[in-house]
Amino acid sequence: MQQQDALAKSYFAPASTGNVSVGFDLLGAAFEPLNGDLLGDVLHILRQQPELSLNITGRYRHQLPQDSTDNLVLKCYHAFEQAVLQSGGQPLPRLALQLDKNLPVGSGLGSSACSIVVALYAFNAYFGQPLTEAQLLELMAQAEGGVSGSVHYDNVAPSFLGGLQLMLPGSPLISRGLPWFSHWRVVLSYPGTVLSTKAARAVLPQQLSLAQSIEFAGCLSRFVSALYCQDEADAVAALRDLIAEPARTPLIPELPALRQVLLAKGVLHLGISGAGPTLFALCQDDDSATEAAAYLAEHYAKNQDALTHICRLSPVGARAL
Repeated sequence: MQQQDALAKSYFAPASTGNVSVGFDLLGAAFEPLNGDLLGDVLHILRQQPELSLNITGRYRHQLPQDSTDNLVLKCYHAFEQAVLQSGGQPLPRLALQLDKNLPVGSGLGSSACSIVVALYAFNAYFGQPLTEAQLLELMAQAEGGVSGSVHYDNVAPSFLGGLQLMLPGSPLISRGLPWFSHWRVVLSYPGTVLSTKAARAVLPQQLSLAQSIEFAGCLSRFVSALYCQDEADAVAALRDLIAEPARTPLIPELPALRQVLLAKGVLHLGISGAGPTLFALCQDDDSATEAAAYLAEHYAKNQDALTHICRLSPVGARAL
């Protein structure tokens, strides 16, 4: 680890689950482990120096290219500086940076979005908030679009803002936080294998029929309404992935069998987290989550990169540590 000076600052952004089954590209949620672990990326701004540099550490460092000069964090620095200049600001001093990469790449946990969010949030905070929240979120989405192949907010918005976020296409608000059930627990289980977002998007249908479009809109509106009315049974019943899951199940062929086992154990719903291969198990209480987590952790135990966490919704997104 590089030596930090007295003015060093550290920032964090949490993992996120895009889609939440029922809201393809329109719903996203930030989660935090019950045990207090930081499930997300940490960026340390160590000091100012003549040249921009980045050191990468963390559990999933080995999944990133050895050449850190092509990292998203550095790309975000240059994009941030360009946005500041376009807003009438001055060129920024160069920094010594350290990224603790704690999320697996291509996992469906918003790994690229997390690096982007923590970087842009950190630069904006460190340099005195030259960009507005809306400008920052737009910059985050553009950077994420360069990775996934399309601009969408369902990972960057919850990682930045926290909670469960509903995207609002065409609105200057971009997204709005939704209610949740405070007793719900979500088990996030990553099998230890990489599935690129671009590959997972490539298998999606290019068009939906009128009937499919109406059914998709109906399930999403039913879920949102149930959240506001705190109708738990109706919310769970609405959690149906009509777009991504049918196309992506061949990429995660064990999903149907795992769902059958876990639903029999009392899990409310098992879905694909983002583009996968991470799965999320929605549970009604701690006991159910503990049983589901134990089963999934054992199921994926052979892969050293696998991880399983019992989580709650994270009410806070990106922040200084």
